[in-house]
Amino acid sequence: MQRDRINRLAIVIILTAVSVTTVYPLCFVLQTSLKSESEYIDNPYGWPERPTLTNFRNVWGESDSGNLARFGANSMIVVVSGVVLSWCVCGMAGYAFSHLRFRGRRALFFVVLGSMMIAPQVIIIPLYAMLARIGLLNKHIGLILVYVTLATPFGTYLMTSYLRGVPGELVEAAQVDGANHVQILWRVMLPVARPALVTLGIFNFLWMWNELLFALLILQEDTRTLTVRVATLQGEYTAHIPHISAALFLTALPVLVVFLIFQTQLTKGMTMGAVK
Repeated sequence: MQRDRINRLAIVIILTAVSVTTVYPLCFVLQTSLKSESEYIDNPYGWPERPTLTNFRNVWGESDSGNLARFGANSMIVVVSGVVLSWCVCGMAGYAFSHLRFRGRRALFFVVLGSMMIAPQVIIIPLYAMLARIGLLNKHIGLILVYVTLATPFGTYLMTSYLRGVPGELVEAAQVDGANHVQILWRVMLPVARPALVTLGIFNFLWMWNELLFALLILQEDTRTLTVRVATLQGEYTAHIPHISAALFLTALPVLVVFLIFQTQLTKGMTMGAVK
C-alpha cells in the first residue's frame, strides 16, 4: 500500500508539472495582452497593474495592426467547409471499406493507410504547381480541398474501424426493405456512427484551425486565414508584443472552447478504433 501511495504521489507530481508547463504560456499571453507597450517594457513578466483591452480592440478592428475579424471569418469559412466535406468523404469511404465487397478493397484500403506515412511537406511543390494550373491559388476552395485531402486517410481509417463494429444484419435488413446504399449510409450508418463523426470533426477542426504552412502557401493578402495573419504581425525590425499577444489569445480562444466542450469525446476518440 505504501508503494502504491508513492507511485500515485509521483504521478500527481509529474502531471502537475506538465499541467503548469501547459497552462503557463496561455496565462503569460493573456497577461501580456492586457498591458500597454510601456508597461510591458517595464514589467514583462508580472501581472498588469492597469489592465486594458485596447490591444484587443486594435487587433480586432480594421487597422494595419490587426483586422482579425476579417481573417477570422476566412478561417471559419475554410475550417467549417473542410470539416463538413471531410465528414462526407470519410463517411462514404468508411462505409464502403467496412460493409461493401468489391475487388481490390483490401489493397485500396492499405493504399489509403499508407498515404498517412507521406509527410505533407514532400508534396508542397507538385501541389502548388497543380493548384496554379487549375486556377485555385488564392481561393478558399483550393485550401479546403487540400485540407480534406490530407484529412482523408486518418478519417477513413477512423470511420472504417468504427463502422466495422456495426452488425451486417442492419445493412441486410435495410436492403430487404428496399433501401439503396445512399439511404443505408444516411439513415442507418451515420446515426450509429455519430460518436466517430464528432471525434473526427474535433480532430479536423483543431488541425485545420491551427494549420499554417499550406494556408501561407496557397492564400494571399485578404483571403488568408487567422493563423497566417497572426504569424505576419511581427515586422522585420519591430514587434508590438502586447498586440501580438492579444492576437494569439483571440486565435487560441476558439480552440480552447472546442476542447473544453468536447474533451471527453476527444479522449474517447483516441482509442475508438482499437476496440471495434
